[in-house]
Amino acid sequence: MTSLGGRHNSGIHRIALLLPVAAVLLFSCSSTKHVPDDRYLLQGYKLRLDNKMIDKKELVTYVKPKPNKKILGMRFYLGLYNLSTKDKDNGFFNRWFRKIGEEPVIYDQFDTEKNNKQIRLYLRNKGYYYPEVSDSVRFRKQKAHVGFDITTGTPYIINHISYTFEDSTIRQLVLADTASSLIRSGSLFDTDLLQEERARIESRLNQNGYFNFSKEYIYYRADSLRLSRQVDLYIFFRNYIIRDPEENYTEGPHRKYHINKVSVYLDYDPKLALVNIDDFVTGLTSTRYDGFDFLYTGDPKTNPAIVAQSIFIFPGEEYNIRNVQQTYKHLSSLRIFKLVNIEFSEPDSSSQYENGTYPLDCNIQLAPLTLQNYTVELTGTNSSGNFGVAGNLNYQHRNLFRGAENFSFGIKGAIETLKESYDRGYGNMVEFGFESRITIPKFLLPFRHESFIRKYRPKTNFSIAYNYQRRPDYTRTLANTTFGYTWRGNVFNTHFVNPLEINLVRLPHTTDDFWDYIRDTYLEHSFEDKLIQAVSYSFLFNNQDIQKMTDFFYLRYHAESSGLLLSYAGMMGGNKNQNNRYQLLGTEFSQYIKSDLDFRYYRIIDQLSSMVFRVFAGAAWPYGNSIAMPFEKQYFSGGANGLRAWQVRNLGPGSYLETIPSSYPNKTADIKLEGNFEYRFKLFWLLEGAIFADAGNIWAIRPEDDREGALFQWDKFYREIAVGTGFGARMDFTYFIFRLDLGIKIKDPAMPVGQRWIPGTRGFMRDDFQLNLAIGYPF
Repeated sequence: MTSLGGRHNSGIHRIALLLPVAAVLLFSCSSTKHVPDDRYLLQGYKLRLDNKMIDKKELVTYVKPKPNKKILGMRFYLGLYNLSTKDKDNGFFNRWFRKIGEEPVIYDQFDTEKNNKQIRLYLRNKGYYYPEVSDSVRFRKQKAHVGFDITTGTPYIINHISYTFEDSTIRQLVLADTASSLIRSGSLFDTDLLQEERARIESRLNQNGYFNFSKEYIYYRADSLRLSRQVDLYIFFRNYIIRDPEENYTEGPHRKYHINKVSVYLDYDPKLALVNIDDFVTGLTSTRYDGFDFLYTGDPKTNPAIVAQSIFIFPGEEYNIRNVQQTYKHLSSLRIFKLVNIEFSEPDSSSQYENGTYPLDCNIQLAPLTLQNYTVELTGTNSSGNFGVAGNLNYQHRNLFRGAENFSFGIKGAIETLKESYDRGYGNMVEFGFESRITIPKFLLPFRHESFIRKYRPKTNFSIAYNYQRRPDYTRTLANTTFGYTWRGNVFNTHFVNPLEINLVRLPHTTDDFWDYIRDTYLEHSFEDKLIQAVSYSFLFNNQDIQKMTDFFYLRYHAESSGLLLSYAGMMGGNKNQNNRYQLLGTEFSQYIKSDLDFRYYRIIDQLSSMVFRVFAGAAWPYGNSIAMPFEKQYFSGGANGLRAWQVRNLGPGSYLETIPSSYPNKTADIKLEGNFEYRFKLFWLLEGAIFADAGNIWAIRPEDDREGALFQWDKFYREIAVGTGFGARMDFTYFIFRLDLGIKIKDPAMPVGQRWIPGTRGFMRDDFQLNLAIGYPF
């Protein structure tokens, strides 16, 4: 990500002033510019209902056509269209405005009459068979405002429910689950619920062996009396329709199936199988493992054991659609197959067994992904006005030991030109490092139980990394190794536990100027050589459904502790240095506890716009062998993903203000509170827009911190909340999003009391604007 601001960008102020001017030009055109003189622009609909039980939001979706779309209350797309002239072929820009804009939606009396009927039909489906719907139109300034006054009347209520089965074999199974029924005596006669009840019963039977049962075998009959508004509902279940090889159809009881055999094709090739399935199968080698038949060419490229633990369809068990869904989900989560397909077929000589079930063969077709890939990246960088270049070489193997082990190795190098301080000129930052990671789709010791693997999809993670960074003021190295577990609690939440994380941080070189800057300050303790042995736990909740445009929540909780075991080792060894702190292998170890919470609510307004609310709160406490938190574990604010009106690590802590401007990283602390709001909307082509507001700050937790105003205090922290706002543009390239956000300071806690709110106190200056470039959404 990139932040361009302050003294490094003199054009930001002009951009902030030009964008509102462009908006004025866009919407200065008359909204009825392209509306014929004898016609009216459809301004909108207003529905007035006398019944709060009706979902007005759902009812509005049946009213068409929709008025021209709005963004922030303005018809943005119509405004773009109105920038064109009435001559369609008058130049490139004229055609372009017409293409990306939206032509005016014209009022038509026929549409109003049609909507009247649609509203009546909707209410009828909800049980209100005799509503009164009157429409009216108000014309003003060549615009039409359409209104509907709706009186629903008395609804029809279900009085009695009766079940009739042509096939008595499914009677007990259906009636035993009527407590879960969506329709009950006394409920509205809602035809939408009737359809949902058919789907529920279908799922119930599919989960209990009835592979061929579908909701088409269920139909309703309703007897009603208009005066009483009572409905007697009859639910009928048809017999199973059987088709023989001669295309003759007969009726009989619904068949209950059990799984006969399961065949797993590890190297399934859809193209070869389509040409001649018999030749494809004949050339395969077969191995039986854990009751499954595995078929493959040559040697198996994937260990059958790792695939078997992801299969929930077992020979001898009843057919259950949930087991099929679980198998799809778990096999896909291995991420080594580009195709997962499950087919069922009845054996040619199928006959009923003594237990009353029929055999069903299962074929699981798995087409493997390309297992190895290399990527080489060369990118330009721009971090807080510092330009440079970075390169990455990455290697990935998705199936390293044939057990779906995902292995990756990456090498990174970068060089940036840094402006060291306001009077010292420029220098270079050189960085290189590597990271190696392997993920195994099961728990290694001490957890190995197969039932746990099937239920929670656990993974074991190993990683090792090294980073070298040489700046003009200091040289820093970081070596890291991590061992941990990941597993799914349910469809919405995931758990992460790292019982072992070791970081070795060293500063082998510092300049005299930098050392003089931090000497005898609280910051000095954050730049000492440290050994960090941490244990951490994280919980992630996300109920987003990517197939539906519905609101969703995101919650991440993280807790971390360091140095507890090493403290016992230090006390037993009694090895203290001249600072009276324990050390191991010649390096002091850190002791701290840390915990934070990140909560987000995504409000989906429509297909074009959404709102995102975010709250972050975190705190860390150094103790025992540590006076200050390690620099890598401290909180910071500002930048493209925080308070965007400030550069990264350039806000706080508290009301602290550097008396001598410096580029040394001093804006970190132990407590962080942050709140964000963002309104996102699609513009045209790949372009999206956003308006945002950010608030928050960081604070020190220990009184030893000698930065004036940095300490968190309950009676004043709320007066030290920084506030920023702004707007942004994003380009959605499907695979990634390029983001440009302009942040504007509204309240700066570093200013004296009485001067912190910029509006009403002084005019905006260049330093009050911050331009951020980044990849992806901020949250």
